[in-house]
Amino acid sequence: MSIGVTIKRLRREKDITQEQLAEYLGITSRAVSQWECDRTAPDISQLPALCHIFDVSSDVLLGIDVDKHNKEIETYLTKATELGYAGKDTERTALLREAGKKFPRDYKIMQSLASALVNEYLRKGIKEFNEVFELCNRVLAECTDSTVRYEAIDTLGTAYGYADKKEEMLKLAEEMPKSHFSYERFMLYRWSGDADFAKKQSYIFYLINQLLSAVDCACDHLNDDAKMIYSSEDRITLRKLQVELLEVLFPDKDYQYLAQHGEIACSHIAIMLIRSKDYDSALKWLEKAAEFAIHMDTYDFDAAHTSPILNGYSDGGWIVGEDGNRSHSLLEWLTDDDETAVLRSDARYETLVERLKKTAKKR
Repeated sequence: MSIGVTIKRLRREKDITQEQLAEYLGITSRAVSQWECDRTAPDISQLPALCHIFDVSSDVLLGIDVDKHNKEIETYLTKATELGYAGKDTERTALLREAGKKFPRDYKIMQSLASALVNEYLRKGIKEFNEVFELCNRVLAECTDSTVRYEAIDTLGTAYGYADKKEEMLKLAEEMPKSHFSYERFMLYRWSGDADFAKKQSYIFYLINQLLSAVDCACDHLNDDAKMIYSSEDRITLRKLQVELLEVLFPDKDYQYLAQHGEIACSHIAIMLIRSKDYDSALKWLEKAAEFAIHMDTYDFDAAHTSPILNGYSDGGWIVGEDGNRSHSLLEWLTDDDETAVLRSDARYETLVERLKKTAKKR
């Protein structure tokens, strides 16, 4: 469809006469008529005004097949996500660069590329984030889609953090909405029906994950003197509460992705017990840590929860890091760390190591 035909269609949809459109643009009605007959075309400088008058993008005005482009863009983004889940960061970045060349003004692709670069740089130990800064700042300067903008702010803030630009990171954080302004909190009492219940469960999963992560961060929090805020006894209590919360919420032991919180909590409890020379209790908590790690590494990614809190909900998969799966990380710590050496003469330690070897996996 030519631009003249498109202008004619959009003008009629807006119930605007040729004379009115000409007046808005400061040209003659004959010029508009010439466009609509495809005898002439608007000057490129007039395109922004036409887009504003008709409330459409330049792609629509120029007759570009927007639906086809959007589908192709979504295909790129879906494939990039799959590569990310598989831990294939280099391939993911390359795919998004290819997409960026084909759709150089698509902000979703820019933001996805920036996010991919952050992940790739972290895994490779790269500290130079200039390309990430450039991509995100362009999105923030030009994009009007609030979701894409917030994603760009999050990516940019993460990059600032890893680049030791704390002042910039904190300033950017102020642009993020507080939790009580979130879509999920707003919709919590407004969702209804089968489809909305799935959204509710997704939000519940998010809250459980965030609560466990927040307790984890609190346990490791340092005061201004670089000392732990909580005493060892309090940290052990908090870590035990993390485990108890998981066990209460998931009586069927269908922890799935959340099992990592249990494994981390149990490992921290064990190391503090080793330092207090309570080796028997430390081994018991390490055995519990192994149970969580093995569950994390062996559950079916497509399986749904069976415990009431998330019955029927599936967490999906997770990315195996460079240091391997949870079993491998726990096994490596048990066999290499100096503090665990005091346990190695115990038969239970050997049994524990052999159990982990069966599920340990290096990426």
